[in-house]
Amino acid sequence: MAAQDAASNAAADVAGAATGAVSDAGGFATTAMNWLVTEGPGLAIQLVQFLAILIIGFWIAKKLSATAKKLALKSPNVDETLANFLASIVGYVIKAFVLIAAITKLGVEATSLVAVLGAATLAIGLALQGTLGNVAAGVMLMLFRPYKIGDYVEVAGNEGVVNDVNIFTTNLATVDNVKTIIANGEAWGSTIKNFTSLGLRRVDVDYGIHYNDDIDKAIRVINEVAAQHPDVLSEPHGPWAKVVTLNESSVDIQSRVWCKPEHYWDVMFDLKKSIKEAFDENDITIPYPTSIELDG
Repeated sequence: MAAQDAASNAAADVAGAATGAVSDAGGFATTAMNWLVTEGPGLAIQLVQFLAILIIGFWIAKKLSATAKKLALKSPNVDETLANFLASIVGYVIKAFVLIAAITKLGVEATSLVAVLGAATLAIGLALQGTLGNVAAGVMLMLFRPYKIGDYVEVAGNEGVVNDVNIFTTNLATVDNVKTIIANGEAWGSTIKNFTSLGLRRVDVDYGIHYNDDIDKAIRVINEVAAQHPDVLSEPHGPWAKVVTLNESSVDIQSRVWCKPEHYWDVMFDLKKSIKEAFDENDITIPYPTSIELDG
């Protein structure tokens, strides 16, 4: 009997617990339904407003950024590089205001949000000192202008044509059309070579001739062929060629010509071919290493 009573009591306890759980679940469901009925529509409207402000605001930011670039380019003192930089700043500033306006639609007070953003900005600034350094370096690049869009440069060991400079990075396109992105901090802290800014480039090419060949004749052939190239300039002076090295198996003559930066590679490759053909026509030999095997 005692065992039966204990079992009955246990069953009663389980049933009571189950009844309480069901009652609690029902109460929670009722509370949730009441909340959805009373607060749901307002929350849905707030979410729609939040998304609408973000989408429309970012679209406006993009348009105003493009407009800022167009207006900047109308100034004779502003080139495309500076215009892109100013446009990127306008875009980021507008997006920041749009984000604040969108968050306030979720019921967050603007003053509280600004305070939170201020504290967050400080924390993020300490964590992302390198990123802020890139922004500062971008400003320095705009002030001192070591390069601009369209220049062929070497920056931080990378060569290419500058196709964008914004507040964070400098973007290059290499000669084989590979996009290279360099942080402005790295660019500003490195040696920068600008091959375009001076308006002229010198092409230096060495040619080795045999010791038995006529050096003066070879120099004359080099200069005559170089002068015939349409992209070789006569200023600051015409083609120049002199003996620069007496190697073990050749006399090395260096040719120097001037051209515009955009013609540099064409002039170099064209002259190598043309001068080799002219050497063949004039019996001037370009030696190459030989080896002799001795038996015995």
